[in-house]
Amino acid sequence: MSLAIQPEKEADMPDIPPPDALAAEFDCLMARAGISVPPQRRAAALAAYADLRGQMALLHGRYGPEAEPSNVFRLSAEGET
Repeated sequence: MSLAIQPEKEADMPDIPPPDALAAEFDCLMARAGISVPPQRRAAALAAYADLRGQMALLHGRYGPEAEPSNVFRLSAEGET
């Protein structure tokens, strides 16, 4: 089985939003999750979130379904083949 990389395929994820929109999105997601980020850590958390968004956009749609590893395991009872 070979991994089929499809770089010509357009990613469906939008580009990273402008800083103000990214900060608003981050605040909204943290509020939905019930997480309160201390003010002294917000800048670092926001930078990490921006990096995560960039990585998601980079990887989204890069591989076709045939590159997905199988996660199905079949166990037979003892003595069966």
